[in-house]
Amino acid sequence: MADSQIMALRTIRTEKKQASDTLYHTIREGIAIGLLPMGTRLREEELAEVFDVSRTPVREAMKKLEIERLVESNSASGSIVRQLTVDECLDTLEVLELLRSAACNMLMGRIPRALLMVLEQNTRKGDSITESSQQYENNAEFHELLVKATGNSVLIKLSEQLALTERIINNTVLPVDYSANYADRHRTLVKAIVGNDKETVQQELDHSRQKAEEYMRRIVEAFLDIGGPQFPNQI
Repeated sequence: MADSQIMALRTIRTEKKQASDTLYHTIREGIAIGLLPMGTRLREEELAEVFDVSRTPVREAMKKLEIERLVESNSASGSIVRQLTVDECLDTLEVLELLRSAACNMLMGRIPRALLMVLEQNTRKGDSITESSQQYENNAEFHELLVKATGNSVLIKLSEQLALTERIINNTVLPVDYSANYADRHRTLVKAIVGNDKETVQQELDHSRQKAEEYMRRIVEAFLDIGGPQFPNQI
């Protein structure tokens, strides 16, 4: 095979991969922010037309989303954004809270100085925002920074997976309510971790757990009120 043919084949494969990755990340983000809520039907031909690609990268993107259990696909109905159950919501939030608490305990007395500056930027931003979705993203970023600072690859991977589901819950099931001083509590937690103040860290973690349990109770009530989130849609 001539070099020019090899390069042409490489270009085709690269373009297909890029198209598939673009579709995957776009649809994944659409699901996470609630633009494509649970129950949304993802029609292959329409996606191909919207993104101006063939059906092959669409199918590849759907396979990746299936692996992450974000969509369900079958030969009869095609692909649908998967519906979360109340148990999945509660289990996700419970384990994510445990992982974030573990990260705080692992960092006792050893948060890098560079990270302290980033965390302070995060909390300053949290001081000034009042819109709930922005507060959610700010809070999620705060905990993501702490988790990554542990350097524990398993903890980081698990947290990333669960944090995606948490975003879906917040944006399509029930938004989190934040107190006016939530950023101050973040600042107090960081200060206590740096000072190896185990008592204050535990107090802040207990408060966080109580807020998580309250949120979980509200989710159960939401499912009981409407029989689970129902957002039929299609693209």
